[in-house]
Amino acid sequence: MEALEQKLWSSYLELTPLIKKVKKVLSLSDNNAFNDHIAFRSLNYNGYGIKRLCTSLYHHGYEVKNEYYFQKKKLKAVHLENKFNPNRPKIFISELLLNEFSPFLKNTLLNSVCQNELKDQELLTAGRTWNVKYTVYKRLLEESEYAAWIYIHGYRVNHFTLNVNALNNLSIEQLCFKFKQANIELNESGTTVKGSSSLGLKQASTMANSVLVKFEDLKKPINIPSCYVEFAERFKIDGDLFNGFLVQSADKIFESTNHAA
Repeated sequence: MEALEQKLWSSYLELTPLIKKVKKVLSLSDNNAFNDHIAFRSLNYNGYGIKRLCTSLYHHGYEVKNEYYFQKKKLKAVHLENKFNPNRPKIFISELLLNEFSPFLKNTLLNSVCQNELKDQELLTAGRTWNVKYTVYKRLLEESEYAAWIYIHGYRVNHFTLNVNALNNLSIEQLCFKFKQANIELNESGTTVKGSSSLGLKQASTMANSVLVKFEDLKKPINIPSCYVEFAERFKIDGDLFNGFLVQSADKIFESTNHAA
């Protein structure tokens, strides 16, 4: 699993140079604290969704712990934990419910994203292997930012998450204050810090980095939101540390890849 995590991190770093600034603000010399969870986006289609992505993770000792549903964004998700090593990052996998969208959106993603024959583990890091058009991207964006993100970036890590509990007596509120002082843009959708200690989890995130993307129908590449950094502080409920996720909070965290939260 360590080799896979390193490959995922390298893929993530390509689209998230902001991580260097985050580490500098917190004086982190390594990546060990970014181990709360790793998140992926996928499609609810045979061989390209939660079920398929989970298959490769089962071989590394992971098992599904909980399921989630996001009605407004038309998504469902699961989170997995490692049954042999609780110090391994949790995995959060969401998938877009294609049948709940327009024929244009569904057919576009089926004809681009779902035309690749990939091995299970390759699907976690394959990225995008098709050409994209800006007119198509804009039309997808009007219907689902999530769909537009997958069209541009393909199958790769969406974000790593800093484990606030691993830091030296810093609360997530103090963390966010430091980032704002450093002019790191945070996701303010709803509130800066989502969740509460009574619910077992507080979360926050940066807004996504932007990367230059080349489109077939434009002469010059333009900047498109890519990946972001999330922060999670967990609390005990009935004596046990809460390891799950809160739908209402995660719903807002998804908006970290929006052009504006």
